[in-house]
Amino acid sequence: MWIAVAVPAAIVVGMVVWWLRRDIAAVEAAGQFEVERKWGWELRLAPEAEAAFMEGLRAYNDGGNRLAVDGERAVLTTYDPPRLISLHLLADGFAARGDAALHDPQDTVAALIDRLAGDERPGVLHLRPGRLSGEGGDIDPARFTEAVREIVCAGQAEGVVSRSVDESLGAVQVTVLGEPSVARGEGPAHVNGRQAPEVAGPATAALKDRTAGPDGAPGGRVNTMMLDLARVLDRCEKALAEQPDATPEALMREVAPRLIASGGPGLTWTRPPSQDDLRIVLAAMGSRELH
Repeated sequence: MWIAVAVPAAIVVGMVVWWLRRDIAAVEAAGQFEVERKWGWELRLAPEAEAAFMEGLRAYNDGGNRLAVDGERAVLTTYDPPRLISLHLLADGFAARGDAALHDPQDTVAALIDRLAGDERPGVLHLRPGRLSGEGGDIDPARFTEAVREIVCAGQAEGVVSRSVDESLGAVQVTVLGEPSVARGEGPAHVNGRQAPEVAGPATAALKDRTAGPDGAPGGRVNTMMLDLARVLDRCEKALAEQPDATPEALMREVAPRLIASGGPGLTWTRPPSQDDLRIVLAAMGSRELH
């Protein structure tokens, strides 16, 4: 008798827990797609356009295409296939479609993401997460990842807003607060092996996407570097063939700064990097590659 009662009760409890977890996950997912009007990529869109853009992202996610939106870093993560995509790039693409995007944001966003995920370009990084979990390489992936964390995420660094190493995705993200190239009269940078000239957004975005300095004047501009760890590991193993006694830490300190300074392939930014952006990232790693 007691067993007969306990089994249905356990089933009911299990269903309640499942529903609660599902609702919590749904709330967390929905929070990604709120209109905040606080980040530079959002300010590239008019309020009604941003609302439509976020609705398009939400619909794409709800359609079985898992997304992660990081507004502060201006990075959209897709998981199938694994990609990091600049929200500046996506927002500009959405705005360029004008009224058509406002009338059909779901199909517009889906078409943009599918097109951008197809080929690497400045602002789009393809990832190979399985590379870090594979075996048979010359460098132990666990030691390599430990070296990455030690070099990329160690201690405080001037101009660095945030840093992260995602082993499951196989990516590093470093967000910096630097000065735009146009303010320094510098030439264009290279990203993913391509020349990427500074592209100005709308005037309001260019102004508001700068943090106020101590005197109230516009200060730095937020930018995020995205790095594919699989290709860093490939380069480290190639360097190991020439330096068989080198540790993963030593190889990482040699390979990563050169990759960052040269602009890839295997690296991109959410917007074209200035020399100040590069200086901040390299200084944070203890490198003098640009000096």
